[in-house]
Amino acid sequence: MTARLPHLAALLLFLLTVAACSGSKETPPSATDQQVSGKMEGGLRVLTVDPSAASHHYLIFRGDYIRIQLASGEPFTIEIPGLEVSKTYPAPEGDKPYIKVPDAGSFPFTIGDVSGVIEALEFRAEAYREVDSREASELIANLKPFILDVRTSGEFAGGHIEGATLIPISELQKRLGELKGREKEPLFVYCRSGNRSTVAGRFLVDAGFEQIINLRRGIVEWSRAGYPVVK
Repeated sequence: MTARLPHLAALLLFLLTVAACSGSKETPPSATDQQVSGKMEGGLRVLTVDPSAASHHYLIFRGDYIRIQLASGEPFTIEIPGLEVSKTYPAPEGDKPYIKVPDAGSFPFTIGDVSGVIEALEFRAEAYREVDSREASELIANLKPFILDVRTSGEFAGGHIEGATLIPISELQKRLGELKGREKEPLFVYCRSGNRSTVAGRFLVDAGFEQIINLRRGIVEWSRAGYPVVK
């Protein structure tokens, strides 16, 4: 028995060393630790491309609606194959000025001779979480959150979740005062497919709201799952 003690002691020391090393690994940075590019204007993330810059790698969040501009202000065409985008700026009359980025990932682009990458990251924050339709239905029934619809007035009139308040994403920044006093309350936000509500959720977290719940795939999934809407 005595002869086996050194072996047991050595084994114990080895296991403790492995555990210590495993616990010391650094956690990969989340999207909130990254330097996200551009600035938000009217619900759009505006990215300014300077052809003379050394790097053309832009970080955005999944769900962002982006508007591209050249630092010189000149007209241009941007090609983003991964998003099936070929878009001219300034946008022709009747054409939407933004590009939708519904998925996380890296999307190479070209503007003339300029090549770069738009990288879309998932948003993570302690004050923010995403739920599916079933979870949302249970949450609304039990938690009674403030329900915020960030679609357009026309979409809202076509059908919305009962009890929802409409503040379109393009107006949220200037109408933030309408939510004053709700910073610590559960706030449930949704849109059509989960993109605009993700943008709204990030904005509200940055504005100091502490319990933001986003309907991950929007009212489209909610309706497909058989949950009711009202007009």
